[in-house]
Amino acid sequence: MLLIVGEALVVYQRELGRPYTGPWPSGAPAITAYVTGRLGVPTTFVGGVGRDAHGQVLQDGLAAGGVDLGHLVTGSGLPTATAHITYHEADQREFDFAVTGTAATQVGEADLTDLPERATWLHVSGSALIFGEPLASTTLAALHRAHRAGARISIDPNVRPESLQPGTVQALLDVLPLAHVLLPTEGELDALGADVDALVAGGATVCTTRGPAGSLVRDGDGETAVDAVAVTPVDTDGAGDSFAGGFIAASLAGADARTAARRGAAVAAQAIRVAGPMTVLF
Repeated sequence: MLLIVGEALVVYQRELGRPYTGPWPSGAPAITAYVTGRLGVPTTFVGGVGRDAHGQVLQDGLAAGGVDLGHLVTGSGLPTATAHITYHEADQREFDFAVTGTAATQVGEADLTDLPERATWLHVSGSALIFGEPLASTTLAALHRAHRAGARISIDPNVRPESLQPGTVQALLDVLPLAHVLLPTEGELDALGADVDALVAGGATVCTTRGPAGSLVRDGDGETAVDAVAVTPVDTDGAGDSFAGGFIAASLAGADARTAARRGAAVAAQAIRVAGPMTVLF
């Protein structure tokens, strides 16, 4: 079983000067859970949603991916988290988050039950650490417990410069050495001040995504560039999270890191060809 813990939110998107589209089910960890579920991986997602229309959008989206919803946290009485995304030229995006103090953050360690001990693989997005408590502490607890139980760990640092607080940076730096797989975008590990050489020497595979330039896989066997799949993008929101889902699904099926990166590239290419971050069908 793949366990993913983190935030779930609904997004509205627009190009500058145009109306918003949505609501779309989203949230970095939720997108990855949707993709792995669509790819046939038994996936359990632990996240908080409100008992409102936005919460139903999220539940419907995750259910369409075949994700186990039995551990969604719905009893906080708070609204579902939202975000508004504005696309500018050159694929620059402006985010307006309404996550802090919503149902998304109200996930406590008790909500994990024994899932970390039963998981074969745990995936964490660093975004789950920036929106508040108790979600941040719960995510870290899940990671440590799953690691102690022998699960494989993947981490997408998902660094947002505007949200980088010293405590968040240190929390990520503390757990990066526990990961078997790191899935940063280009420049993220440098932004954290992480020692990539030490992480690889410690046994981690670092697969750095570079958008249209593909990805770079680095591990004990050396460094390999993997091409992206050329497509005309419709919506790039969630591309990295979709890549992560493809990489994890391939790895759980026995693929080596380079084959998994190629699978991740193919999945991301399909995801950006359709509107919405959690809508692609495989």
